[in-house]
Amino acid sequence: MKEKGDLVELSSYVGLKEKDIVSVVGAGGKTSLLFQLAQDIKNNNGKTLLTTTTKIYLPQKEVYDFLCIGENEFSKYAKINEKVVHVYGAGVNAENKLLGLKERQLDKLVMYFDYVLIEADGAKEKQIKGWDNHEPVVYGRTTKTIGVVDIQTLGMRICKNNVHRSERFCEITHSREGESITLEHLFNVIIHPQGLFKGAKGEKILFINKAEDVYYLDKAVQLKNKIDRCCPKALDRIIIGSIKNNLYYV
Repeated sequence: MKEKGDLVELSSYVGLKEKDIVSVVGAGGKTSLLFQLAQDIKNNNGKTLLTTTTKIYLPQKEVYDFLCIGENEFSKYAKINEKVVHVYGAGVNAENKLLGLKERQLDKLVMYFDYVLIEADGAKEKQIKGWDNHEPVVYGRTTKTIGVVDIQTLGMRICKNNVHRSERFCEITHSREGESITLEHLFNVIIHPQGLFKGAKGEKILFINKAEDVYYLDKAVQLKNKIDRCCPKALDRIIIGSIKNNLYYV
């Protein structure tokens, strides 16, 4: 593991390559991860499309260079050849959320960008979730699927206020409403066929987020070790870190 003095960009840990199409799923840091990857790409002179197949809140102006809303404008903006961050949405709803793009819309756009970053899952601002039949919405040409898990959900009570689609979470993790979330529950969320990587395409990368002190770092390492021991071929890469602190471990 690297110490803080050896900071490396998140994109390096992810193994990002030109023409990658990345779909991010899960809860507890998806949007922050996408914005950090977009900034890394911009720092390295790449042109990025950042969008969603579900819905996301309109980002702050400092995280993008072009904002394009409505399909009629897509091709015009996409042909601008500056190495910057483009945010596209099909529209904006009453909640001030950017509406996602369809498969056919993405098919027409990806050729114009060096990298495509897609938020492919929703969690209603909860730190953890279960998945309904129609979730997540992973774009068909995705080359990397990054699943985000929040290690600080350990000990959290399983209920509708804390867990998005708590009934589905209970089915996937073999838990009950009112129980506290354990490492075993997080393990099941990650490896269950109807869990975090349901519908994943390309490389499967787990990001264990919010390992922001010694306690949570230790718990994240325990989770990683359990996955490595029990399901060594389930994932292509596991990253532990804190997007907030821009600190990552492999």
